[in-house]
Amino acid sequence: MGHGDAVLRRVHTDFGDYEEDVIAEILARLPVKSLMRFRCVCKSWRALICESYFVKKHLSYGERGITESAHRLIFMLDPPLVLDYEALKSMKDDDYGDGAAAQFAVTQLDFPVRKSIPDYGYRVGVGSCNGLVCVQVDLEAIMLWNPCTRDSKVLPKPPQVINSEFSYYFYGFGYDSASDDYKVIRGFADYLAKKIMIHIFSLKTGSWRTVEDIDYVTLITQQGLFLNGALHWLYNLPEGGSRILSFDLEAEKFQKTIPLPYDDWFYDPLIYKNCLCVLACPAGTNTFNIWMMKEYGDKESWTEVVQFSLEKYAAHYHDFRSYFTPVCILENGVVLIDEMGECEHLMVLSNLKEKEYKHVVEVAENLEFRTVIYRETLVSPDVHTYKTNNVS
Repeated sequence: MGHGDAVLRRVHTDFGDYEEDVIAEILARLPVKSLMRFRCVCKSWRALICESYFVKKHLSYGERGITESAHRLIFMLDPPLVLDYEALKSMKDDDYGDGAAAQFAVTQLDFPVRKSIPDYGYRVGVGSCNGLVCVQVDLEAIMLWNPCTRDSKVLPKPPQVINSEFSYYFYGFGYDSASDDYKVIRGFADYLAKKIMIHIFSLKTGSWRTVEDIDYVTLITQQGLFLNGALHWLYNLPEGGSRILSFDLEAEKFQKTIPLPYDDWFYDPLIYKNCLCVLACPAGTNTFNIWMMKEYGDKESWTEVVQFSLEKYAAHYHDFRSYFTPVCILENGVVLIDEMGECEHLMVLSNLKEKEYKHVVEVAENLEFRTVIYRETLVSPDVHTYKTNNVS
């Protein structure tokens, strides 16, 4: 028996690196929840799963579809409630019935509470990127949070600005691949003085910097959408109609505006299949049209991908646009925020042709923060746990 142990130890020594590579390759193909459990198997597995190279490898495999990467839809932050995005996408018309099939997908998360910051329940979702969710807490602090690993980090306070009744904030969060850095944007706009100021936080440097003297525009949306290395907001033109304003995270400056399908008002931008989408509500109709820009930056690539009406659901309401906001697109449906009545709901339009609807969950408070879709990853908000390490 002793001789056999010696042989096994010698074989493990001779092929140790190869064995570790095989183990890493196998583990990198597993979902995050399994990896969180496997950290308890042994010290070497825990060290491997926390290693920045492995985290990037797992993230890359998820992006390429090699690893299962579950998506979640946060629709409330106090307390944090999420819907299983994959379960929503796979729902069929006969799943709805009394709504039980939709309700099973609702989960409450543990929101990180820090003694160092006040938390009176006012939380605003800034955005998400690579599994990290950015949340502003009570206008006093900004936090990066991975809901899956439960890791979180409170950022230093941004520079103070003088608020007025004619000012407002806008936000964004994304990843600068050129510098391997996560960045938070907090913008301040004063529509009386016609000025915009941008505060940029770099997770790598741990500090804020300020960009001033930016041409003023009237933003329609406050939550910037991250896509293609840039953040995107809708804004109004002085002569009427809408445009998309983009902020390049590498160059840290606003780029030229992105054209919309045609000259008109557009609303509620969202991301679907890694493409930018906007909502149009043609005048004189009760229809909602969602357009997708299939080739980033190319006006000619805008394509109408979804069209639906809510007359069957709310025939007595004339201005549907004021009460419904699409938050994500399914294969044969749309998830909407329904603001009719005393309480808000998340509603799934499950069959676009038959116009079938079902409330998913009732929400007792306003959804001003919009919603945030994140995917489960191992990415940590702690700058000390990730280092530049390219993964092929």
